[in-house]
Amino acid sequence: MTDESTPAFHRRVAEELEARYGSDPRAPAGWREIQTWHWEQAGAYTSAIETALTITETRITRLDFGGARQWTERVLTLLERIDVKDRHPYELRACALALAVLEFGGQYREGLEYARRMLRAAQRLNNTEAEARALLGVGRMQRELGQLAQSEAALQSVRSLASRDDLSDLEAEARLHLAKVHQLQGRHLEALQELQLAREEHENDDDKLKLARVLTGIGDVYRVLGAHQEALTFYTRALSLEQGRGSLIGQAILKDKLALALLNQQKPSDALVSAEESLDLRRRINDVVGQARSYTVIGAVMSRLGRHEQAMESYRRAYELQELTQNPRGQCIALIHLGDAACALRQPQAALLHYERALALARRDRDQIGIARALERLGDLHYAQEQSVQALARWNEALRIRETLRHVDEADALRNRIRAIQPAE
Repeated sequence: MTDESTPAFHRRVAEELEARYGSDPRAPAGWREIQTWHWEQAGAYTSAIETALTITETRITRLDFGGARQWTERVLTLLERIDVKDRHPYELRACALALAVLEFGGQYREGLEYARRMLRAAQRLNNTEAEARALLGVGRMQRELGQLAQSEAALQSVRSLASRDDLSDLEAEARLHLAKVHQLQGRHLEALQELQLAREEHENDDDKLKLARVLTGIGDVYRVLGAHQEALTFYTRALSLEQGRGSLIGQAILKDKLALALLNQQKPSDALVSAEESLDLRRRINDVVGQARSYTVIGAVMSRLGRHEQAMESYRRAYELQELTQNPRGQCIALIHLGDAACALRQPQAALLHYERALALARRDRDQIGIARALERLGDLHYAQEQSVQALARWNEALRIRETLRHVDEADALRNRIRAIQPAE
């Protein structure tokens, strides 16, 4: 076989595979993977990229995120084989898929880089909608990394672009994510306003997937505000929509949230059942980040039940999984919970170690909320050990952060603690 005939052979095989199986619902598993290889051998890199992207999308649909990541990386490698002028549309699609995979795995820092790469590709294509969607990805990743001011700015830009170009669905999605940022900033009424507007949009469109996410967000705001029955009502309605769609990940998320709402209603036994159901669902779909969250909820329930050793074990498992996915924010939260469990077990030195590790991690990642939480816990621990000077130093630093973030309730609580011991100094 000559050099000229080899590419022709592989092209013919790839074309025959498409003709035979392209529209066959009973096609054998793995035929597209074989087809991609033949396209590559034929030097038909654009066709190889298109097939590999289809494989990636199929794997994400099946929640095979490990396989999806491998194929995304293969697409990004293949992009180097085609002309620069032809790359941008494929690069945009590949980066969007990579972002989905990384977000599922809790790898937000790497996800942010792909979102920014998407943004550059969209700007080169002069595609406003693609630019807005890339900015949405940037804002989501920044929120998960605790970069709340930057996240708010990115999401407001998305909302403005979407409103200007009459992209109502995208505008509603921007409102949903902006509400999550406002909630983290302690701006709960603003969060609720954004969510109500997004809710109206999705109810008009009868988009049950997005409506479920908005209802979940409304439940989150009510739960933080202490309206636990209202939170339970919204979570239950959202769960019904997710069950109707057969979304296991959506059901798992809501069962964790229902567990927290039930816990707030002094129903720890029911909460434990819901959290364990969530953990089981997350195991079934290999959602490692989600498993860490479920273990955290289970730990909170165990703590409320006074089963502090079991709470410690759940928090330790959550930390191990967050470490596995290289999620610094998740690690920080888990370390704070481990410190809380150590305090409950009257192990102050262990608690101190956990809180200090959480503080160091939060400072490294400039996670202002994480820093404030760790400082508050350290202040409480110092106060319990009659170390008032150290307690005041920690609380005062935490107060400055809470005031900057406009966390009114948390700031008031800190002022009360500070006032309670300052006269003795």
